[in-house]
Amino acid sequence: GQKKRVPQSKGDNWSIRKSLHKDTVFGLVNLREKKTVSLSEALKKPDRIVDKALKHKIKEFKTAGKTDKDIKNLLKNGPDKIEIYYFSEEKSIGKEKAKHYYAARNTVSGLGMDKLSYEKAKDTINSITDSGIRKILTNHLEANGNDPSKAFSADGIDEMNKNIILLNGGKSHKPIYSVRKYEEANKFAVGEIGCKSKKFVEADKGGNLYFAVYKKDDNSRSFRTIPLNEVIDRLKMKMSPVPETDGNGNRLIFWLSPNDLVYLPTADELESGRVTLPLDKSRIYKMVSANKKQCFFIPSYIARPIIDTEFSSSNKMERAITDEMIKETCIPLKTDRLGNIVDFDGRIL
Repeated sequence: GQKKRVPQSKGDNWSIRKSLHKDTVFGLVNLREKKTVSLSEALKKPDRIVDKALKHKIKEFKTAGKTDKDIKNLLKNGPDKIEIYYFSEEKSIGKEKAKHYYAARNTVSGLGMDKLSYEKAKDTINSITDSGIRKILTNHLEANGNDPSKAFSADGIDEMNKNIILLNGGKSHKPIYSVRKYEEANKFAVGEIGCKSKKFVEADKGGNLYFAVYKKDDNSRSFRTIPLNEVIDRLKMKMSPVPETDGNGNRLIFWLSPNDLVYLPTADELESGRVTLPLDKSRIYKMVSANKKQCFFIPSYIARPIIDTEFSSSNKMERAITDEMIKETCIPLKTDRLGNIVDFDGRIL
């Protein structure tokens, strides 16, 4: 009946005490887009040519056994550039790189187009995956004098569904209450097995816990925020949470997490390569958050800003009070539980 501490003998239990992603689940969509290419490129896939007459003519030539060189001679008076269809998930078409689009379903009223300007409302309409719905919403907006506040109010949406056959060019169409809106982004799959591999999510706010600093050959620095899902994958494989290189051969020198302290060397200290002790406390900053290649700090002596916009709109900053970019030259500081600086030899990395 005695309580004893017994080390775990098998397996590793993981308990992530942070949300891995936002609630919204997205699906990967492969959108058909248009691209202008040379005749040589278009001849590789004639089925994708937008101009139907030209497409049928080229297919007739190919059926007759004509080579690409023969077809070029036959079409020498035709257009030099030809518009073709391609899909966003393809590796490349000409110089176009693959794009990843993810879509989630939204109600028409939930898009908030009634509060947007005409240009932004048009951009929202163009980000809907269904081309037929895009056409109906565009015609409805034009029928209301290009006024989104009138067209997409509650009454405006009801009016659109009443006149939906007219807005669709006389063709029948079901009432539109929700649409799939896509965006270009880098999201990660919920899982690897079954339907979870086709469900994509994005990192939740505050989920960026590691900001990596790498050193280039010319002694300048490169930066990268490591997503939480990548950190967890590395830890499960018994690796450090941050990659040792940034993918371009640059070596990792340190990483920062929220609440870590850094010291910002002066110009004289940077020139000498060593920091003068004791440290100037006004040049110690606390890391607050990171995003992509950005890292934000506040002075270490600030417990809570008195004014909401004391440093910036978000009360955090990339530049020091003395105007240096903090991440470019800062040195990480390690402290014990009492706040004493430990493991610091004064070298500038």
